[in-house]
Amino acid sequence: MTKLKMDLVCQVAVVVNSLEEGLTAFREIFGFDEDSLSFSDSRDAYAEGRLKNVMYNGVEGMYHYLQYNFYMGGMDIEMFAPTPGYEDESNPFTDFLRTNGGPGMHHLNIRLVNRQEGVNYLEKDMGYVPMYDVTHLGRNCKYYDFRKELGLVIEYGMRVVGPRASMSGEEIAKLTAYREA
Repeated sequence: MTKLKMDLVCQVAVVVNSLEEGLTAFREIFGFDEDSLSFSDSRDAYAEGRLKNVMYNGVEGMYHYLQYNFYMGGMDIEMFAPTPGYEDESNPFTDFLRTNGGPGMHHLNIRLVNRQEGVNYLEKDMGYVPMYDVTHLGRNCKYYDFRKELGLVIEYGMRVVGPRASMSGEEIAKLTAYREA
């Protein structure tokens, strides 16, 4: 049996009602690396070709959300909120707010040593279908809904993100739990 060889949590994603209110709360409660703060609007990402082949629950489309990324505690924090005017749209983030009853942790981005083998295992052997499947900047990200089993969504991207992205392979290997037998 194939096992998922997860070796690094790269990112924690949260969904909030308001991006500005969420960011203010993070500043007040935790603080973070202000120099790392970046903003994205999915409408711009689609228009510029950064987002492609976006599938949500099996439906290809253009899904609207606002996003901040920033570094905190050696990892990337990804914060999503509905785009004003699209609050009633069904997408991974507005649906989360509705079903969760408000803000909360949406997903973990985990690096798989054996990404394709792991994805094949989840989809072909276990029968999981990606909840959200997107190509961003030429890299595929697949989100699997394990809320029933684990209470969260797991994202398997194609690269390490956040402050660890600039680390060498050797530095990342020192952090990872997975070791070849």
